[in-house]
Amino acid sequence: MAEDEFAPAPLVLDFNPLHTLGFLVTDWIEQHCRVPSGVYFDQPLELNGWQLYCNANHYRVKANAKQDPTRLVAPFYYRRSLWVGPQKSGKSPLAAADALAEGVGPTIFAGWARGGEVYRCSDHGCGCGWEREYEPGEAMGAPRTKSLIALLAFAEDQTRNVYEPLQTMIAGGPLIDFVHVREGFIRLPNGGKIVPVTSASRSKLGQPFTAAIADESGLYTEQSGVMTTWHTIRRAVAGMQGRTIELTNPWDPMENSSAQQTYQARVRDIFRFYERPPLEWDYSKKADRSKIHRFVYASSPWVDPKAIDAEADELMERDPTQAERFFGNRLVQGKGSYLSEKVWEGATRDEQPEDGAEITLGFDGSRSGDWTAIRAETANGLRFTPTYGPDRRDTVWDPQAWPDGRIPRGEVEAAVAEIMDRYDVQRFYCDPRHWETQIDHWETLYGDDVVVQWPTNSIQRMFAALTRYREDLAEGLTTHTRDETAKTHALHARRVAKPGDKYILGKPAEHMKIDVLMADVLAHEAAADEHAEGWDDSGPIAFTW
Repeated sequence: MAEDEFAPAPLVLDFNPLHTLGFLVTDWIEQHCRVPSGVYFDQPLELNGWQLYCNANHYRVKANAKQDPTRLVAPFYYRRSLWVGPQKSGKSPLAAADALAEGVGPTIFAGWARGGEVYRCSDHGCGCGWEREYEPGEAMGAPRTKSLIALLAFAEDQTRNVYEPLQTMIAGGPLIDFVHVREGFIRLPNGGKIVPVTSASRSKLGQPFTAAIADESGLYTEQSGVMTTWHTIRRAVAGMQGRTIELTNPWDPMENSSAQQTYQARVRDIFRFYERPPLEWDYSKKADRSKIHRFVYASSPWVDPKAIDAEADELMERDPTQAERFFGNRLVQGKGSYLSEKVWEGATRDEQPEDGAEITLGFDGSRSGDWTAIRAETANGLRFTPTYGPDRRDTVWDPQAWPDGRIPRGEVEAAVAEIMDRYDVQRFYCDPRHWETQIDHWETLYGDDVVVQWPTNSIQRMFAALTRYREDLAEGLTTHTRDETAKTHALHARRVAKPGDKYILGKPAEHMKIDVLMADVLAHEAAADEHAEGWDDSGPIAFTW
């Protein structure tokens, strides 16, 4: 079978190719930039299939756009872009080239050509002599008067991914005469700059950036602090009527990275490029793995698929998920399951608690997006979901089932009041995030010796609770009623490694919720602490149906 049979279908534009600055920008790049490394080093940079496709879309202009020097973003179809691709597929050189184009190239809409108009480099300070005639009806471009461009990376050493190719492109081409590499930044005409930025570069964050490129945004998380930096830069760019680009390898679905949020965002003004291989190809099989590599690198002729095969084969021995993400271009869960179905089913009992039973409670709340849940545990270790109201609703709230996609706080308040009246609640552990006011109120009503704020963001504390819960479940020290929602949330959970050989829990994807499990863990932790103070199970706790 010929190798090209494993290649993806050709990329086809779904709009008029005259309605974009992408081809003008690409022509400008190929005139001014050189290949920064590899076997094609110092040759004119030629953009291939997916790269050309991404530029055409990123610089797509609305068919009804009008030139207006006071509204620089309005003509463009997309406000920002996300490019997802495997290792060494050409993301960073394209980003470096686009950074230069944003700095001194024709990236601002300058009206529609009627015929005969010409873009001349000499009109914009470049002495290379390049000219390009527009077709009638084609979008025309011009440089910004002054550009300030941020190159964001996860860490200082990672900034080199885009910054070093950018420097090489300048040194090897005609831009060297008016774009100057300085220590720590690149000087553009009219006082502009291209500057590398990390989360540690706090002094740079207030600058009026006109464009930004985020390298490996699949690593930007709230925990790392880079996501906050990225959001700050994006706000600055928006204020200067600029646009942004993210580029990344496939992310770990557990980490809720910036790339994942961008990919899953519901807004329509984000261009997303992510070409994944067919699902039926199994990366664990050598023959399929080779087909996948030929598929994902089809538009990267500088990559030898056989060399990728060999590297991936070796990586498969020590970290198969990394191999599949970095070389197979797939979203793969990189952490192990927290609980198995066998362990969960082995602890299931056909029991229900009696009214008046002594119980502990656990609460995990959210405003929107994630679920809110209350779970309970009896003195003899039976965990269950309480019910409330005339319809005996479970104390589990999916925001999408309620108006405006928000948790119904009044329902939660009513449920807590009913549970407190129906059972003898010994201890109630609550994660306070987003619910501080309500929990303060519960403390006042039911006593701060019963209602206890238990933040889940402490790694040490959470790890101990997760370890206890998992071990007690496996050993039969705690059981649960049949509950498919609780089971689903429990089996979604994945372990996320943390320093000191510890872990916390995460979800493989945004739609795979674990909130009921988190409430369950808190209920069990409350029960464990209550037992440590002498709680016993001598009273009537449960009966069998």
